[in-house]
Amino acid sequence: MLADAIAAERFRLLRDRSALFWGFCFAPIVGFLLSIGGDLFLHYVVKKPMPGLGIGLLDQMIKALPGGASTFGALFLMIGAAAILAGDYRWETWRLLTPRNTRQNLLLAKLVVVGEAVFWSLALTAVLSAAAAVIGAGINGKVLAVSMFDRNLFDVLGVLAITWLEAMTLAALAACIGVLSRSTMGVVVACLGVRFVQTVLASSLRMMEQGQSSWKLLAIPVYDADLLRASLLEPTMLGQTASSAGAALAMLAVWTALLTTGAVLLFRRQDLTKE
Repeated sequence: MLADAIAAERFRLLRDRSALFWGFCFAPIVGFLLSIGGDLFLHYVVKKPMPGLGIGLLDQMIKALPGGASTFGALFLMIGAAAILAGDYRWETWRLLTPRNTRQNLLLAKLVVVGEAVFWSLALTAVLSAAAAVIGAGINGKVLAVSMFDRNLFDVLGVLAITWLEAMTLAALAACIGVLSRSTMGVVVACLGVRFVQTVLASSLRMMEQGQSSWKLLAIPVYDADLLRASLLEPTMLGQTASSAGAALAMLAVWTALLTTGAVLLFRRQDLTKE
């Protein structure tokens, strides 16, 4: 039953080209165009390329991936997530879906499809950043290498997985907000606000804690994701803080599970007579 619901939601998303483009393709494409535009500006207007001997493909992918769940990236991801999670409230189509499957399966299917779309959006970000690196190297006449810092494909996959899990905490929150507000706009505004507040809190608490991890920092998903990426890429630079990586991973998983469970429980008790 759940597999049927997932297949149906995936089909609906593929038919909704507007949500697919603006939610999951627009931000990676904009990042690609801005990168190429910057290289062209430096080459033809400033006529002075950025310092550095070469460009590493894997390095550029690792650098670009965290931006997929940044405040800017989250804005567009939540537009796509809102269309999937709260679109049936807007179009009043829940009454057509609930007789076909359980409410739990219907909402979980939506979250699974959001997760798939977020993954492919992040993968597109990585691929386009590599393409931009190739084009940028050609424009500025720089040496192109696989990596300038001895990175490998597993580092890219690790950063992709961490960033995906970070984005899924927002997606699970979007499910809760969607059920409570019954509004796509409410999902976008609330999740964007939460993402911005997380960034501010994490920065402030880092200064107050003087770089040491605390339960207050570990309770913030943005900090957990940053700590995990740093632990993967530069563990020696973190010192004792690297020992909190396991707790950070657990907190991301707990936030996602708790918010998902909350959304399902709320949805199972919701009155849908008008939708």
